[in-house]
Amino acid sequence: MPEDPASDGARRLEVLDRDECLSLLTRQGFLGRVGVVVDGRPLIFPVNYIADRRAVVFCTAAGTKLDAIAHASPVTFEVDDHQPLHHAGWSVLVQGPATVVTDEEELARLRDGPLHPWVRGARASWVRIEIAEISGRRLPGI
Repeated sequence: MPEDPASDGARRLEVLDRDECLSLLTRQGFLGRVGVVVDGRPLIFPVNYIADRRAVVFCTAAGTKLDAIAHASPVTFEVDDHQPLHHAGWSVLVQGPATVVTDEEELARLRDGPLHPWVRGARASWVRIEIAEISGRRLPGI
């Protein structure tokens, strides 16, 4: 009779609840990835971001990401962390509508906040992804 895989120390992937996903999203460093669909192909871009319990916000220049968002492309956002030596890590995925921030008061708060572009040059557009859906997984360390 084969042994139970869990009995030999095998680990199970944990599904994270909404509160744990939001906690990881909002306390993680400022680097994540935004995914958009362009001409029927998924594209993923690294972005620095800030998040609260309702939305993820990042700043970007004109180009592919902004064009996709302006054309109502489906958007996802992912953030993760890993510990390769411990074979551990987690990932949180956000899905929701993305819009360019146009409210002047909100733009002023964002510009004065902790998030600043890492790349030199104009990053004039701020984008908000509302957290319509959020999911996460964790593989505990050994």
